[in-house]
Amino acid sequence: MTLQNKLISWAERTATAYDRLAQEDEVCNLAFHTQSNLSQLTQSPELLILGINPYGNCKYDYPTDADGYKGQIQNEKWEIPNGMTAEKLLLGNPFEKDKTKWRIWRPIDKLFKMSGIEHLLEEGKYAYSNMILYETKKESDIPTTAWKELLPYTFEFIDILQPRYIFCLGKENTLNRLLGKDSYKNILPNKLWQGCYNQSTVLGLPHPSYGAWNNYYEALSTEIQKVITTAK
Repeated sequence: MTLQNKLISWAERTATAYDRLAQEDEVCNLAFHTQSNLSQLTQSPELLILGINPYGNCKYDYPTDADGYKGQIQNEKWEIPNGMTAEKLLLGNPFEKDKTKWRIWRPIDKLFKMSGIEHLLEEGKYAYSNMILYETKKESDIPTTAWKELLPYTFEFIDILQPRYIFCLGKENTLNRLLGKDSYKNILPNKLWQGCYNQSTVLGLPHPSYGAWNNYYEALSTEIQKVITTAK
């Protein structure tokens, strides 16, 4: 089975699971999506950037008369009048083309350039998604039910991709959930952790959206260069 066939099968089951929970549980009435376009991947990407969950304001950012997932369905830009489909889930966030303006992406781009690994951010070489696909304002707003019922789909997604490197953004809800607490080492005090998931080299960093990397770019890039060089 090709990588795309595996991803299509995953997306069909994942979209169904998220749709069902969003429709049946009012707490989970949240817009959901992946980030980068996964439909063009023909081989395992070198890099997976794994965040906690997409940022959203739950009232939804576009003119609709409904909140959350119901508002997302009504929004014509998503083109999902009957709910999320596998095809649309694999296409990712239609607003990703503007990612250079995102508060989360600018630090990533800067760090990768300083680390000499900006080639990993070229099309076809990376995938970008989240532990949970539901949008919330804060990670603490992710419903407990979502973690319990939907996290297995994330592990399946990673197992399908088999990336060489996984960059986890956010320690508690990404690195700990992916590898398990205390199953990785701290290689830069409170700023960079290293572990292994199957055959993937895993690096964990604080979430960059609120300036957590400020004053640490040089130190982070130095350590990341060492890890990447050793892992080759």
